[in-house]
Amino acid sequence: MLMKTALLLILIQSVIAFPINLPIFGVKSLVQGSDGVILSESDHVPGEIESASIARTLVFRESMVNVNTFKIVKKGEKSVKVPVSSMEYYVDCDNDGDFYWLVVDIGSSYQNILHGSEYSFTLRVGDHPVNEEVNPEYPGGMSTSPAGSPRINIQGKLEDVSFETKKEQLKLEQCFLNRHPDAKYWIPGKSQSHNSHWMKLKVEDIYFIGGFGDRAYIGPIDSGIYHSVTSLDDH
Repeated sequence: MLMKTALLLILIQSVIAFPINLPIFGVKSLVQGSDGVILSESDHVPGEIESASIARTLVFRESMVNVNTFKIVKKGEKSVKVPVSSMEYYVDCDNDGDFYWLVVDIGSSYQNILHGSEYSFTLRVGDHPVNEEVNPEYPGGMSTSPAGSPRINIQGKLEDVSFETKKEQLKLEQCFLNRHPDAKYWIPGKSQSHNSHWMKLKVEDIYFIGGFGDRAYIGPIDSGIYHSVTSLDDH
């Protein structure tokens, strides 16, 4: 009995001396609290409604997105569709979940769409300029693990943006340049290189991966729910 007690004390001392802070994939992982005590993560798993709010927050916090399209290429005598994905700048300036895309007309993503390609948009935690500090913490997510952090695939309808007043135009430009200062070189009507224009994505379909499935929601989010909730940063 004394030997068993001694072994147990040695095991406890080793855990204290070398605290575990590594995720165990597929099960609840252990994390070290601020006081050095090893704690179990919360059993709470966000549902669809809370995950809709997480998705809205992700779209609002980040500002770079991959536009996924199909490119038609010739292979011998056949034309085949090749899936391609390119990074583009966006900003959710209205904080409504439907974001603005600054489109450079000559860009391959837009050209593929013009030629009839289907399209979707994918973004994840970390999709922002390297000089920005953006909060990576989300319910159900693991900020220390890219694979355990939220990401989202969005489909919808792209609409050209027009302005009723000069004030509205300047407001969008300033919002966009606050996140992407280098975009000043291809702002519509002011571009020094290529033609460009504004488009806004009206979100219709969302597929959300909140992180690992034992602690986060994975699945579709109803667009009505998505548009009815608010960002976590608005709470």
